[in-house]
Amino acid sequence: MEILFGGVGDAFSTDNYGTHFFVRSKNDFILAVDCPDSYRRALKENAFEYKAGTLDVGDIDAMFITHLHGDHINGLEMVLAYRKFVTKKKLVLYTTREVINDLWEKRLEVSLGTLFDGQVYQKMSLDDFADVHIVEWGEDAECGPFTLTTRKTIHHIPTAALRITEADRTFGYSCDTAFDPTLIDWLEDADTILHETSFGPAHTPLFSLLELPESVRNKMWVAHLPDELSGEKTDLLRFAHQGLRIDV
Repeated sequence: MEILFGGVGDAFSTDNYGTHFFVRSKNDFILAVDCPDSYRRALKENAFEYKAGTLDVGDIDAMFITHLHGDHINGLEMVLAYRKFVTKKKLVLYTTREVINDLWEKRLEVSLGTLFDGQVYQKMSLDDFADVHIVEWGEDAECGPFTLTTRKTIHHIPTAALRITEADRTFGYSCDTAFDPTLIDWLEDADTILHETSFGPAHTPLFSLLELPESVRNKMWVAHLPDELSGEKTDLLRFAHQGLRIDV
């Protein structure tokens, strides 16, 4: 599988788009993970090659939302509307039960809950925009050619770390989390790991990752970067950047 990085910034970054990426399978199935602000602009700027053109919102086969913080979900309203009105295809949406419990009533209903068709106002629901699949904690879920497995992280709100497997290859993603050695253990046997780093008690300080065993660091990329780390380099860890493509 291939990982395409659309953004690598944290919630307050002005240098980068919010952290999000795409997992492309051997047969070009596209799984998007998270959906921050300026989503289509990031896609346009990164210009990931896809079939006869470049990857756009209508090409996404499925999306996984890790949690409800804005830097991971603010672009979802646009994606749902674009696919409804432009591509005429619902979004296939995977996420946790906690996200689904709040996603519509507390985030999306105020903007998408009523639509005017030129004659009458229509009440809408999330089912009008998306086909929802709930991924239970610790249980495998099939998503096209991928198997998804989640683990709850240590963060302000319920947040999902991910293991994404295709055939014999696995990509592990920490998502937002305080440093958690047990999460590192859960990710360690993945072929490639993406781990966050940022400031504050609900995020992982960079020095904690620098102190990990070399065997873990050698398969790890770091994202969710504050601007203070944007463009930095170290021989001990690899920093992801927008437009980066890596093979797993």
